[in-house]
Amino acid sequence: MARNARPASIVPSPPPPLAALLALLALLVTALALLASSAITDRLLRADAQARVEGWGADLLRRSPELAAMLRGGSVSESGLVTLEAIRAGGDILQLRLLGADGRVLVSDGAPDLANAVVTTRVALRDATGRAGTLEVVLDQAPRRALFRDAVRLAEGSIAMFGGAAFALLVWLALRRQRESSAEAQAQFLRRHDATTGLATHAEFRERLDAALAMAREQGWQVGVQVIDLRRFREVNETHGHAAGDIVLSLIATRLRGAVRREDAVARLAGDRFAVVQSVLHEPAAAARLADRLADTIANPFALPDGLSITIAADIGLAIAPHDGEDAETLLDRAEKALATARAEPDATIRSFEPAIDAEARRQRELERDLRAAIADGALTLHYQPQYRLRDHALVGFEALLRWHHPERGMIPPGDFIPLAERSGLIIPLGAWVLRAACAEAARWPAPVRVAVNLSPAQFRHGGLVGTIADALATHGLPGHLLELEVTESLLQRDAAETERLLRAIRGLGVSIAMDDFGTGWSSLAHLWRFPFSKLKIDRAFIRDLGHDPRLSAIVATIVGLGRILGMTVVAEGVETDEQARLLAQEGCDQVQGWLYGRAMPAEEARALIAAQSDANQRKVA
Repeated sequence: MARNARPASIVPSPPPPLAALLALLALLVTALALLASSAITDRLLRADAQARVEGWGADLLRRSPELAAMLRGGSVSESGLVTLEAIRAGGDILQLRLLGADGRVLVSDGAPDLANAVVTTRVALRDATGRAGTLEVVLDQAPRRALFRDAVRLAEGSIAMFGGAAFALLVWLALRRQRESSAEAQAQFLRRHDATTGLATHAEFRERLDAALAMAREQGWQVGVQVIDLRRFREVNETHGHAAGDIVLSLIATRLRGAVRREDAVARLAGDRFAVVQSVLHEPAAAARLADRLADTIANPFALPDGLSITIAADIGLAIAPHDGEDAETLLDRAEKALATARAEPDATIRSFEPAIDAEARRQRELERDLRAAIADGALTLHYQPQYRLRDHALVGFEALLRWHHPERGMIPPGDFIPLAERSGLIIPLGAWVLRAACAEAARWPAPVRVAVNLSPAQFRHGGLVGTIADALATHGLPGHLLELEVTESLLQRDAAETERLLRAIRGLGVSIAMDDFGTGWSSLAHLWRFPFSKLKIDRAFIRDLGHDPRLSAIVATIVGLGRILGMTVVAEGVETDEQARLLAQEGCDQVQGWLYGRAMPAEEARALIAAQSDANQRKVA
């Protein structure tokens, strides 16, 4: 297979069209017709001269019957001379000669002017007995030539106009056909090649993969397929603009073409996803070596026109035929599955397909199917984990946590099905259901206690989130200040302006917003200062070893101090021991939640806990 080329508006040149050949033929015929007109004029003049002289000769014999005998005898009569003189006076004659039967010149009158005597005509003078002599006339054809030329010029003009019109029409048809052919060839080229990178498209890639597999079956070779995905490429577009992103994609395409052999194929499957067909493969290790080479060449920094340099990392999924599949569809599918495994790793990784990957993919598909059915059937439930004020152990709220009890697999951890819901898009209907269910439950609680609900970044990107929240509050009559929404820092990395607008619209409903898992993502003071957060939740990773690592106490103290400066309530998650609670109180943490204070519980138990807390508060007042 030939290496791909940049499109650059270069298309295959079409063969000379028929219209162009006809135009050249029309031009040639016109030129020949114009050249022939001069020859025709000469022939007409000669024919005219011949006819005139023949007429004069016949008139001469008719008017002087004795002339024939005289010509044979060698002299001319007086009447013959008179007739000759009459003939000469009546025609454009420069010279007239009468020759006898034996060829002797009997009469010669006048001298030819070579500038005008354009036609010399000789005719035989015959009577009833045969040839008597010869009449030779040199004619001045200039007047008749002028007359003929005017007539011929009119014909020439008509010929030239017709030929020119035909030539122009045929040239126009040829140019139009050439433009149509070029446009068709360009469209055909672009259907098979990506406009940005010049690489093969997905359809072209499939054809080349099919061809490579067919040849491999005949020759006993192996074929490698590598699917490449760029990590965090969206940030390049968001930070530097789409023009810079296109430059990077084009440079990546150039590097990929340079890293493979001429018989291999490189394609762009989607936005930031590429693929390579390693068409002649004699050992699996060669595919692994190519994957390493591709990853290394992509990892080299890219220089942008503004003088900046960026670095891109790539995940690669690898499958080899016939071991991992014998047809193009299976091979691509398994390379994609290997890529999905690589993308799940924290760092850019290369993964080869393994049967366990296929089994896990089947399990994920089955889980997605069951989750879709559970959402439709209302088979999911919410549990509620209590949150307490640390200084007096007062119940201040609950965090709603999603639970799924599968009829065959039992309780499925949220860490298994929440990422699946986000990948499949099910998080949108699932998140809306959680909001409605939490608001409905909180509206039934015996005392006004806040409920916290986690939001996915996908819910912000989907649109309609603010309307969904407002509808849930209005439908169940829950005041906005009793709903708290928790978001993670990853939300703030994409389209910060739009995210800020949505968060402020949510705050306009009276709802409070908490930054969840603070310290584990891209923590930034700009995020805390710019966005309308009212609560900061310290991730459990900082609480787990609190008391064993002095650095953790310093980190917790810093976060608590930061929250106090910004006027935010600070909540510690994952509190499980009295020592952790003591140290948090010592650092001035506001609220806590964790197993030490209560695990997530069904709605009925949460209501009972709220009722008990309310009764206790009333007794204290009494």
